[in-house]
Amino acid sequence: MTDFPVQGPAHFILHLKYPPSINNYYGITRSGTRFIKTPGVKYREHVVDVLRELREGSHTIAKPKRVQVFIEVMLPDNRVRDLDNLGKCLLDSLTGSVYEDDSQIADLRFTRIGVAKPGYVRVHISLLES
Repeated sequence: MTDFPVQGPAHFILHLKYPPSINNYYGITRSGTRFIKTPGVKYREHVVDVLRELREGSHTIAKPKRVQVFIEVMLPDNRVRDLDNLGKCLLDSLTGSVYEDDSQIADLRFTRIGVAKPGYVRVHISLLES
């Protein structure tokens, strides 16, 4: 496990499935309306289920609080990948369950930690002092 530069209280860790990339997250209808595809919807449900088990009865971090998010990525295979393609689905899936809006993220870091099927992400979240 990589050292997380914790800067504040309320630090917790989520162990999540490997998220769909941005390429598999959004779809566009013929009329030009953007929607979240089935893999994105299922991933959001997975995140909510993990959070429900972890923090029964807890609330989201309300604005104007700021959070620090450090994401360790275990890739599912050796293909060349852009880590930033994982961020949209993952961070949007945390919105409403961990924080009200992803604009509350003041410090965001991704790091690759290796390769192992089926891949996963370990998300460290810490509430920052004002």
